[in-house]
Amino acid sequence: MLLCQYCNKECKNHNSLSNHSRLCPENPNREKSNLSLSWNKGLTAETDERVARNKDSLIRNGRCTGKAKTPETEMTRKRKLSEYAKKSGFGGYRAGAGRSRKYSVYDSFGNKTTLQSSYEHSIFEILSELSIRWIRPKALKYSGKNYFADFYLIDDNIYLDPKNDYKAKCDFAKVQAVRKENDVQILVILKNQIDKSYIASIVKRL
Repeated sequence: MLLCQYCNKECKNHNSLSNHSRLCPENPNREKSNLSLSWNKGLTAETDERVARNKDSLIRNGRCTGKAKTPETEMTRKRKLSEYAKKSGFGGYRAGAGRSRKYSVYDSFGNKTTLQSSYEHSIFEILSELSIRWIRPKALKYSGKNYFADFYLIDDNIYLDPKNDYKAKCDFAKVQAVRKENDVQILVILKNQIDKSYIASIVKRL
């Protein structure tokens, strides 16, 4: 057993013992750490002019966090992140994204696309059986944001968006805003509505 001669701490090997003994707080001749404290340790914007200037700079650039963050700087930060994301090609609908089961299918015009859930796949099968033509729609804008419905019935000018009950409640206000701002018909399809007769009733011409 290897013990420090100053504090009796048990060490694993001679190298560990040597390093510990050299820096042991009980060693009157211990080596001092050469790590220096940060220049602003213990200083605040109220007590130090340099900290105050640094804080002001962070706020102006929308990078400040915590109590110093204001709604204005937070909006600036989000805008900059959004601009960077758009420039880098991030965000929006991406086939195959997420953890849910994926289904690779073809729309009514032979374009390959990816369905993101079993709900969507069930709708796809019903539309195919009823010979209802559909495509994956482009984003609909609302309040400067994008909304992606899952199906667009091109012959009926109807958007279908299958959702579970919880998601439907969460997205209610969003769907309402999309309908109003784009003057379009969006039907949220719940699990108990994924039925051939119900889908046929939506399309009046059938």
